[in-house]
Amino acid sequence: MRRPSRRAKPRWLHRLYLCLLLRDLKAKMRKDVKTGLLIGTVLCIAAAVWFSIHHRVVEQPRIEELLSQKDLFVIEQPKAQINLNDDENSPIPSDTEPSVRMHIVKAGETLSDISKIYYGTTANWRKIYTANQEQLSRGPNAIKAGMKLVIPQ
Repeated sequence: MRRPSRRAKPRWLHRLYLCLLLRDLKAKMRKDVKTGLLIGTVLCIAAAVWFSIHHRVVEQPRIEELLSQKDLFVIEQPKAQINLNDDENSPIPSDTEPSVRMHIVKAGETLSDISKIYYGTTANWRKIYTANQEQLSRGPNAIKAGMKLVIPQ
């Protein structure tokens, strides 16, 4: 009897073998793709959490330790002397500045501009706004040329 050679295998059997092999490879690849997607998603979430925490640490510096009571001291300011015998109409000495400063708003000026003039920084515009809330009742943008604003010390 003749012994079948390797080439004598039917083609359909070879095709079936290849189909089964490909099916197993596809299933394995699907599993690898799912695993890769899962790992990638976890890494992205971890990176987002790390960056959000790192951003907060940079933005909010740590508070330094408070000074102990021994390190604190009080500077006493001299109290003003009131003389009841003086005339009510006596002139105020000219070497002292008035306690209230006034500013007349020019066209195009903002509270930040005025703050820059008197305080050297634009950050103190809220001080001027709170001191003049009656005039600026509609908000800080309600400033108009010719308004007289109180500038706090």
